[in-house]
Amino acid sequence: MVADLPETLARIAEDRDWTALEALCDQHYILAVDGDLAGRLLFVLSQVPDEELRARPRLMISWISAYHAMSQPVASELRPYLRHYTEFGTRLAATMDIAGETSVATLVTVGTAAMIGLRMRGASAEAEELGERLTLRAAQLSSLPGADEEPRPGWLAMQRGLTRSLMDDFPAAVGWYRQAYERATVEPETVATALNAAANLAMIFAHLGHGVLAHQWLERMRGFESPSERVRFLLTVGGTIAQGWDALDRYDEASLADRLEVTGDGTRQLEVWPFVAALTFAHGLYLGDPAASLAHLGTLPLGHAPELVGQGTAFRVIRRAHVELLIATGQATRALRLIKETDPQGSWLALPAARIRLLNGEYEAVRAMASRTSWHETTSRRDARQMLLLKAIAALRMGDEDEARRSLVPVHRVRTPGEVLSLASLSPADRDEVIRLGGLSLTDEAAQRLARARPVFPERVELVELTNREQVVLTELDAGLTIGEVARKLVVSVNTVRTQVKSAYRKLGASSREGALMRAHELGLL
Repeated sequence: MVADLPETLARIAEDRDWTALEALCDQHYILAVDGDLAGRLLFVLSQVPDEELRARPRLMISWISAYHAMSQPVASELRPYLRHYTEFGTRLAATMDIAGETSVATLVTVGTAAMIGLRMRGASAEAEELGERLTLRAAQLSSLPGADEEPRPGWLAMQRGLTRSLMDDFPAAVGWYRQAYERATVEPETVATALNAAANLAMIFAHLGHGVLAHQWLERMRGFESPSERVRFLLTVGGTIAQGWDALDRYDEASLADRLEVTGDGTRQLEVWPFVAALTFAHGLYLGDPAASLAHLGTLPLGHAPELVGQGTAFRVIRRAHVELLIATGQATRALRLIKETDPQGSWLALPAARIRLLNGEYEAVRAMASRTSWHETTSRRDARQMLLLKAIAALRMGDEDEARRSLVPVHRVRTPGEVLSLASLSPADRDEVIRLGGLSLTDEAAQRLARARPVFPERVELVELTNREQVVLTELDAGLTIGEVARKLVVSVNTVRTQVKSAYRKLGASSREGALMRAHELGLL
């Protein structure tokens, strides 16, 4: 236990028992050791002879953690530590023969440092491949008689869960976090891993709109004391994000603002920053200023490496936010083009795509999209709630009240009486109609918050869709080509190009090339 560390360190220093020192460092989450204790640990580590340090890479990594624990009293800004820690771990891992390594502790300590380094460089797939090799070798070693134990059981599983979270593979992430939690709760010294795993499980479930499961993991998280106040933020930020989603679902603006005050706006150098960004943009969409959020969307990627922004969860969060904020600010044509360029069949963009069709009066298309994606295994529970409501509204607009009523039946299974967000996303007239028709219940507090909700999306949108060939022809005209030059380039007749140009002009409401191109740029078609 931490209280016994000073005496244990004094005995180790007197005996120069470096094996005992290595075991002690394996047992504790060194970054959580602070103040005078961190100084004592660093002093003892500094007495280890160079040849012993070279033979014991885990002690070298512990030295880095102890040094930064002593020199950085606040752990919310860890860039210097992470850079030092991951660079050193990466160098050690490059010379480590994983298949031939005989120490589970060395395998996990060095290997996970390298995994984190790969993730920070945007190489999540490589980090996962390394994690798989480490897991297999650790399992082989653990089955052998006399094998050493994994330091901080569950730590490797925790890192694999975080890797999968950033890769947008939430089912696998949940599996690894659960394993980390189950293994970590065996020993008191592994409380940091258990706390972190519970917080991140709450974060994943809240991100996907599974409020009940998120609450369960938040309760488990609250059952653990942080190993130190210094690292509490790092270990529990996932839980804070989950609490923020709960506040947003309930339309509790004050509670959400409190959580965002803790997490920041997605610009802080945290590995879970995409999940912070998702909550930040949802706040801007539903309770804030969508135009200001669009401006923030343009600056957010500048604070993170391009490799991190352009893949996995980060890419999907930023692209989804961009699409929804465009719709909220009346730029439906630009939003639809973004969807088509990204993943037109993806369930993660199905809700904003259906919303565009609804606002454009394409009700049959909305019903078809909702039928196809509402219960798809990759559709989040939060999206499913809103998709079912859009389907009911589309049916009502088509005069099919029975179909609307049937569409609202399953809504009772995916929302609670305290949930406001899905209804607040509708126009006041639509929300009143679906509440009446579906018998959707609201607590008194939820009803009061819903009554104060401002409109999120416009009542109607102007949508211009060009065919692929019209888009190509317009692009060539924008590049300065004449109709004859476009025809030769596309190997079609001049009359064919003229027909496509006329069709594009008509859709754009223009009568000249200049007017058509200007309008196309305004709408985001070029």
